[in-house]
Order: sequence, then structure tokens, then C-alpha cells
Amino acid sequence: MYFHRVVWLAGLSLIIGLSSLFVPQPTFAQQPQQRLVENVDVIGNRRLRKDDIIYYITTRPGDPYNPAQVARDLETILALGFFDKVGTRVTEEVGSRGGVNVTFIVVELPIIRDIQFEGLSSVSESDVLKTFRERRVGVSKEAIEDPVKIRNATRVLKELLAAKGHPNATITPTVEHVSATSDAITFVIKEGPRVRVAEIRFEGSKIFKGGKLRDQMKYVKEAGLISRFRELDILDRQKLDYDLHRVDNYMRSKGYLQARHGEPRIEGLGPRRTGFPILPLPFLSSVDDTLRITVPIMRYSGRRSFSSPMRSPYGGLQMSVPGGPSGGRNSARSRRSNRSTWPTPAVRAFVRA
Repeated sequence: MYFHRVVWLAGLSLIIGLSSLFVPQPTFAQQPQQRLVENVDVIGNRRLRKDDIIYYITTRPGDPYNPAQVARDLETILALGFFDKVGTRVTEEVGSRGGVNVTFIVVELPIIRDIQFEGLSSVSESDVLKTFRERRVGVSKEAIEDPVKIRNATRVLKELLAAKGHPNATITPTVEHVSATSDAITFVIKEGPRVRVAEIRFEGSKIFKGGKLRDQMKYVKEAGLISRFRELDILDRQKLDYDLHRVDNYMRSKGYLQARHGEPRIEGLGPRRTGFPILPLPFLSSVDDTLRITVPIMRYSGRRSFSSPMRSPYGGLQMSVPGGPSGGRNSARSRRSNRSTWPTPAVRAFVRA
């Protein structure tokens, strides 16, 4: 009995041992070893110190290498406004101990040493620089040179010339390298001929005459002797929009609440003599390019008035607004017809209390 038990256990052990040979052993994936940052360096800087730039970098030697964090550090450096966003970049290399060397290659934006305006005569340079400061263009001496800011300065300068009667002026900024870290900027300006507003027309207005609507305009007028000296015959889009809103308010004040102006059309009329042509002196008259402004008047849906009678809480008393159907010449008749429904002195005293 004992012998059979030993043989049975030995056979069972043999079967289990043979079966274990054919069972595949589980394989465990080896976790990749996380690399460390061996060194962080900044190259390409000229005016700024390396330590001042590294101060804004959160990646430090000995930290686990994180590509997302390195990308955020690059964005932080570019946000300082001292470096070129195209040339500045970051590189990663394998270190001597198997880690990562992170290098930030920066390209500093140069300093503006001088600003010149070549061909500018309608606006003084001091007024241009003052406008740059007021509108925070960012282009001035000793400022950081930025191509985006130079384009904004060109746009602002073009608006100043347009307000002086030169909407077709061309402006070309040029950059001259003074040193490795500074540049001089020159705005080459061709103002072109002066342009004046010769005609202002309103089309589609069946109720209001064009002259009455033109009288509501305050800052843009047709070319004439007075408008010439006050520089009101110059097309300025902001001033024109303001004047057209004055026209809208005038029409609405007359009861046409839906009346409004459409998009004005601007046409060139060619050279014309403007000012005081009878005495063609240079300061009284000149031959200039001229424009015609055509403003459509839209939406006449009938006149609305707020002069309709309102019912009083005192027994049907009719109170009229001056100028309404029950006001004006009909006011005496209205008072006589409603005299019987007027409140008594006691009621009036109660209301006043």
C-alpha cells in the first residue's frame, strides 16, 4: 500500500514537471529608464546676460527630462519680447553620461538707434512721434525693433497722411544695420497729390433735401474757401462716420426713426480747381485731385410720432403731448371738451401731496 502511494506521487510529479516545460513563461516589458537633464545652456545672447535668461527657464540640471516643459520654457523666453520668434529655438543632445543637454539658441532683436522720415512734409516729425506714443505703437529710439511694430507704425503714419489729404501716400520702411545689436529705421514717404472732397451727395432722400443733410455734417465739408482754411474738405473716414451718425440723428429727431444712411461710395473726379477760383492765389485756390462722396439714405417707413393722447387714471382725462393731434391749434378745443372730466381741486391737492 505504501509502495503504490509512492509510485503514484512520483508519477504525478513527473507529469507536472513535464507540463511546466510546455507552458509559456510570461514576459515582463522592461520599463525604459527615464533620462535626466545633464546641462542647460543659452547661446547667441549679446546684450542680455545668460543668467538673466536662465532665470525664466524652469528646466534644471538633474531634473527628469520633460519635452513639454522644455517647449513651455521656449515659449516663456519668446514672450519676453527681446528675441526673434523665427530664429530662436531649442535643441536637445545626448550627454556624456547618457542624459540630455538642453540648449536654447536665442536671436536677439536689435535696438532702434535712430528714426528718420524721408519725404514727410504734411505732418511734422514731432507730431508723428507723439502719435506713436499715444497709440502705443512701440517704435521709438532705444526701443526693441520688432517687424510687427514697424508695420503698425507704417499703418498709423498712413492714417495721419490721409487725415491731411493724402490718402494715396506710399510708405516704405527700410532698416540699416548700425552695429551687431542696433539698427536705424528710415520711413521713405511719397505723399502724392493732395485730395479734396469736391461733392457730397445724398441719394434716395425723398423727404430731406441734400443741403439740409449736408448742414448736419460738422467735420467733412465740400471744398470751399472756408473749408479750405479749416481743413474740412479732407476725407477722414472716422470723421465722416461721425458726421453721418449726426445725419441719422437729425432724421430721427424729425420722427423718421427707421431712416439711416448706407455705405458711402467714394469716387475720384480728377483734378479740379478748388477754393476761391476767382482769385487764383496759391493760398486761396489750387488744382487738386477731387472726390465725390455719395451717401445712400435707406429705410423710410413712415413718420412715427409720440404725440398721441394718453388716458389719465382720473376718469378718462385726456392729456396731450405738445405738438400732437390734441395739441397746438386743437389744444383749446381739447380743453373745452375735457373740462367736465378734469379732477376736482381736492383730487389735485391729493396728487400734489
